Amino acid sequence: LFPVLHEATPVRMDLTHSGWSDIFFLGMDFPEGARVLNISIDLAVRGADGGGKAKPPVEAYFRVIDEPVLRLVSVDLGAHAEITALADVFDFAKDYLGLLKAAVIAAGIVPPSVEGAGQTLGELLARLVRPGYGIELVSQVNGIPKGSRLAVSTNLLASLIAACMRATGQAQSLTGQLSEEERRVVAARAILGEWLGGSGGGWQDSGGVWPGMKLIQGVEAGADDPELGISRGRLLPNHTIFSRDDVTPVTREQLQASLVLVHGGMAQDVGPILEMVTEKYLLRSEAEWAGRQEAMRLFDQITGLLRAGETADIGAATERNFRGPIQTIIPWASNLYTETLIERARAAFGDDFWGFWMLGGMAGGGMGFIFD
Repeated sequence: LFPVLHEATPVRMDLTHSGWSDIFFLGMDFPEGARVLNISIDLAVRGADGGGKAKPPVEAYFRVIDEPVLRLVSVDLGAHAEITALADVFDFAKDYLGLLKAAVIAAGIVPPSVEGAGQTLGELLARLVRPGYGIELVSQVNGIPKGSRLAVSTNLLASLIAACMRATGQAQSLTGQLSEEERRVVAARAILGEWLGGSGGGWQDSGGVWPGMKLIQGVEAGADDPELGISRGRLLPNHTIFSRDDVTPVTREQLQASLVLVHGGMAQDVGPILEMVTEKYLLRSEAEWAGRQEAMRLFDQITGLLRAGETADIGAATERNFRGPIQTIIPWASNLYTETLIERARAAFGDDFWGFWMLGGMAGGGMGFIFD
């Protein structure tokens, strides 16, 4: 038996995404307006076994096996396959293992260039490991239903890629945190993996790769960037992790104690929302632009409240963001079900209910309610 390499990664949530400003086209065309307050979180399901102890919700496992195959396993989906043909690695629609296949390709274990090259998977594995041996890659999502708005698939993809990079000597260490350069490589490869698999949101979705609370912001293309002359901004943003002086431990504990995450049961595809956001931006809609400017002002306000430790005011500001710029840009970000939940929470808790916190691209699935 060979040792097992284990990678565990948080998921992400955002205090504000400034009107979906992390959509790649928006971030590259309007980098100064592309700003997200992003938080990496571990989760515990209330009332579940284990005493409610929070842990990283997504995990990846990598090991060498004594068979010349690529074995892919998704524990939570109950899917597995032993791949012997290279063509099957690039067939994302064949089974429920498309995310793992995308990770293997994006991590460089099966380079994109070998598709249709006439080489066999056995030859590739013999060079990568040794003749007669193969690789097993396993993914596991712990208790998060679809539609959580926590970018589970992106951070699972990043976790798988990180495990593959560590196992193949593309990271400095087999254990511990990744370096900043390695995180950026993982994020870029996760974007590639999502594009290969036919999905993808914005660049903040891979925020779980960076620890803690952070500011993610678009950057104008500079002299050393390949985007210079093609777009105003870079494809990848900059990440600034808030220190304990920026946001105190007391504020972090207060926010954690006040926030209740729920899943409303709606698991819609957020893709149409992101398409509408991009269309409205391209059409230079007056209402959309006014909403985007208001979202930028609220971003500055929420950042200031976070630094000041004003948890109650953060709750009020996230709800103003939801009712103001978010619904100005895309009214369909909300629905009657969500509005009814908010109304009932306010009726039941009164002044102890501080505000609603929309997660990700739209409401109805994963949502946050902030209480005293």
